[in-house]
Amino acid sequence: MLAVLLATSCSTGMEKSHSPRRTVAVEKYDIEGTKFFGGLTPAKLRAVDPCALLRATNLSQYGVPGSYGNGQFGSCSLPMTDHSGAAMDLALFMNNSDSDVGENRIGGLPAAVKKASSGPCLVRVAFQGSDGTAYTPQALGLQVDSKLPDPCSPAVQIMTDVVEQLRTDPPIANRSPAELAGIDPCFLLDPLAGRDPQASATTKPKPRGLYECVWEAPSGVRVDVSFASGPAGDGELPPVDIGGVVAKVTPKPQEDSCRIEWEHRQPPGSWVGIEKIVVVLTNHGPVDRCADAVGIAREVKSKMPPA
Repeated sequence: MLAVLLATSCSTGMEKSHSPRRTVAVEKYDIEGTKFFGGLTPAKLRAVDPCALLRATNLSQYGVPGSYGNGQFGSCSLPMTDHSGAAMDLALFMNNSDSDVGENRIGGLPAAVKKASSGPCLVRVAFQGSDGTAYTPQALGLQVDSKLPDPCSPAVQIMTDVVEQLRTDPPIANRSPAELAGIDPCFLLDPLAGRDPQASATTKPKPRGLYECVWEAPSGVRVDVSFASGPAGDGELPPVDIGGVVAKVTPKPQEDSCRIEWEHRQPPGSWVGIEKIVVVLTNHGPVDRCADAVGIAREVKSKMPPA
């Protein structure tokens, strides 16, 4: 795609003179690939303080910011009052997803802008493709809830500023080692630990966004490690100890998989709640999937910093 820029200048007289047209290449992104876009790597995005990122944009042009609230997994909420005195609430998410990104560009990156007839405006800017049809593209997300006639106008501008700030001077978060928001799930499983469940295949980890990692063998055996919010499920089998923590076990025979999850910690001051870790093993062979999944969960738990 080419964007044509027309530069104009004025001579010393009253007449206008025009410089020659010139074209500037706009970078193409494979929205169905697996690569990360625009230098926005998982390590870079995980390191960012989302509230400081919002604070670095020029929000005063839209109203008066209130108190910033850090949430889980790189999220920040901000209540504001617009210049008419009405409420204007913002929420920034460092890891979101949307199948429609690519229709627009914000900061040069594939984007989606959505607004319900009477609801907030949600703007997403993709930083990773969809890996074909297996996933949805991973994105930054910004929600603006306001009585303004067009809340998407400030949402797009704020997100443009966010992307520019990420590229030029991203504010680094001061997190404790135990916070899941700063941990790379791809470092939590040694490929050798998954060799037996994956039919002795050593596979490379594939990050999906910031808080999910996948190991998939040629045989179709797959291990998925992800971070989520909320309490661990009840489980369908008796809970197991995976190293000082009780994990819930849920077999999913219709999917040839088993899900292991446990609660990691309750962050102080978080508006989202409990952080948990989820391990899913999928194996279409005649094996004890849950036994293998528990072994992988113990390996993951051993790599986690104390909560």
